[in-house]
Amino acid sequence: MDEIKIFFIIIGTLFMREQPSLVAEKAIIHVDPIQKTISIEQKNLLSTTEIEDVAKTEEFLKLKNQKLHWVKELESFSNKSYEIKENNGQISIFIHFSYSDPKDLNSLSIGHSDGQYAVFQEEKLEVISGKSSISAPYVLFKDDEAFSYSVSIFDDWLDQDSDQAKFNPAYINQPLVRRKSDVVRGKGLKQVDNLPTLGSKPNYTQDGLSIFFSEDQDFALLNQEHEVDVRFMDNDMLMIKITENFPKSSALSQGEQYFIFSADELNNTITLTPSDNEGKIKDAQHVLYFSTMPEEEY
Repeated sequence: MDEIKIFFIIIGTLFMREQPSLVAEKAIIHVDPIQKTISIEQKNLLSTTEIEDVAKTEEFLKLKNQKLHWVKELESFSNKSYEIKENNGQISIFIHFSYSDPKDLNSLSIGHSDGQYAVFQEEKLEVISGKSSISAPYVLFKDDEAFSYSVSIFDDWLDQDSDQAKFNPAYINQPLVRRKSDVVRGKGLKQVDNLPTLGSKPNYTQDGLSIFFSEDQDFALLNQEHEVDVRFMDNDMLMIKITENFPKSSALSQGEQYFIFSADELNNTITLTPSDNEGKIKDAQHVLYFSTMPEEEY
């Protein structure tokens, strides 16, 4: 199965959230192989920030106002939707989508072969329904009927001194998962004329732009000498602030420049597509391509 990138208890991993900050106490996953549908019920969302009221968190407000985009790993799914429900002070979210090929579920860490679905048998997983069996390290479900199972929050993420479910204060504001921007942070980018294919030498742009993004701070180094402010945002957006001290460039102009970033880690390439500050593609004809492979390695 694919590398685990989506965690059912962390709503932000289903969306292009730069750093998720909401986690569910429990998630129930229901798969219907006959109708080819999947639903995820995330029960009792908890805030992992200093804002304890989930309804007042930035992430919840963006979800409520549909400001977050689905992650690329879910592109093969159709009829994607979600609804938010509140009951007795607890906020839950229900996610629904359809699939056409059982292999599509690989992106959700649900494998399929030989008439069975396979889910990694983690400690906090409980089977709810369906024909299941264990073949370590997986729980197997027959693919001729619907099945469901639940996963729960890690024990050490909960405040053991609280009578109600509450996120452990020791981990407040700590990253739950890898940031979306980690695909470019800490890497040196060298501009290329087009995206190289696997194993081919990149066609580096003559007098092209080079960028190094700091791994832990909000700045980048342009052409190895000009430090500029950057900001990574939701929906795979990046802002680079160019000051008058930076020499005139065909790739960047003065002021705040917004881009949609995407990475192909297999081919060691990064793409920056110009956008406005809301993430709307602005100039698809002037996409910037970069290789993360140093020239001296070829």
